[in-house]
Amino acid sequence: MTQIILNSAVAILIAAAFVTTATAALRGENRAMQKVPARAKTRRHPKN
Repeated sequence: MTQIILNSAVAILIAAAFVTTATAALRGENRAMQKVPARAKTRRHPKN
């Protein structure tokens, strides 16, 4: 009986986290997109 209650509580917490993340993502949809650099800087290896 206790295990069922604990499992239910964990499932409710996971569902609440999912809903919170989904609503935050949907609300943030109107934000401006951040520019991401197309290329990473190449590393120069020192000569040995």
